[in-house]
Amino acid sequence: MEPQTKKNILTILIDHISSCMAPIIPIVIAGGLVKLLVVIFTMTGILLEGSSTEAVLSFIGDAPLYFLPFFLAYTASVHFHVNTILAIGAVGALMSPSFVELANSPQALSFLGIPLIKATYAYSTIPVILLIAAMVWIEKLVHRWMPKVVDDVLSPLVILLLSSLVGLLAIGPLGTLIGNALSGAISWLQLHASWLAWTVFAATTPLQVITGTHWVFVATAISQLGSTGLDSGIMVGYFILALSMTGVSLAVFLKAKTLSLKKTALSSGLTVFFAGVTEPVAYGLCLRYKKPLITAILGCIVAGLYQGIVGIHCYVYAFPAIPSCLMFASGDEPGNFAKAMIAASIAFVSSFLLTLFFGGRLDSDEADQASGSSKA
Repeated sequence: MEPQTKKNILTILIDHISSCMAPIIPIVIAGGLVKLLVVIFTMTGILLEGSSTEAVLSFIGDAPLYFLPFFLAYTASVHFHVNTILAIGAVGALMSPSFVELANSPQALSFLGIPLIKATYAYSTIPVILLIAAMVWIEKLVHRWMPKVVDDVLSPLVILLLSSLVGLLAIGPLGTLIGNALSGAISWLQLHASWLAWTVFAATTPLQVITGTHWVFVATAISQLGSTGLDSGIMVGYFILALSMTGVSLAVFLKAKTLSLKKTALSSGLTVFFAGVTEPVAYGLCLRYKKPLITAILGCIVAGLYQGIVGIHCYVYAFPAIPSCLMFASGDEPGNFAKAMIAASIAFVSSFLLTLFFGGRLDSDEADQASGSSKA
């Protein structure tokens, strides 16, 4: 039995972020689908643009993103095993309309002489996760020092007060700075070397999914969509990945020597094409046979280069797949949708052809033998 290796700090952080983010994706997708319906209805003339009906549907679709911190407070409290109600209460301090009003005012803010950094936490992800993680230690310390006689009565008060203040004075601003730094780095690269930025990003998307690091970028994309109304290209990269994986699956299906492998390729290919779930292809085909992973990366590189040259944006969050392709449609950028579909087509065709001709021999027995020999 091999000794377990210690996880590094980056791996631990990624594990925490993905564990907190994964449960909220369905509600975020639901909101995105409502916004997609608004796009479809206004484009087809069913809804009049600017009407009250469109406005109602729009704020229903925006609600999951705007109140994302509360959803994260719940999932993070479950993940970190802290009091859920107190966690939501502490995040509520960051989301308080009174604080938002003060943050938008010209006057300087402070608490007992300590400066309060002005920040808006709607749509936030990283600040909330950091705050709930800090509550683990706050709860432990409060319960340790609080007299048992008054623990049940006073501990919630002290935990809520300390957590809210720590969030407002330290962790909230720190998380905002981290999120802004990540978004800023992406924006800077897009501005100064767009072709390189999105080529590299697309090239790493298969590895991101395999390692779980894609959740960090998904969180950034969701924050960008909420705060600015568009994502600069992260979701385009994952759309490219989905179609690249679809091309790999089709090629594997045609090349497969066994019925079991054909079934695996077909089922995983349909899953990624219609639902945008790339893990079955990544783990079931790419990692298993190695060469399809290389061809998938190469297909993503070609499409990512095109994305970087022409510039493509995303306007609605959804799992990037063909049924949700209207996430790239916008009246403010008429050619954006066509460019996104061209990028997806490049990814699909490139990965399909590369896998078909250079994907190596695809035989279930061979893969099993290789797997067995690597374990020996």
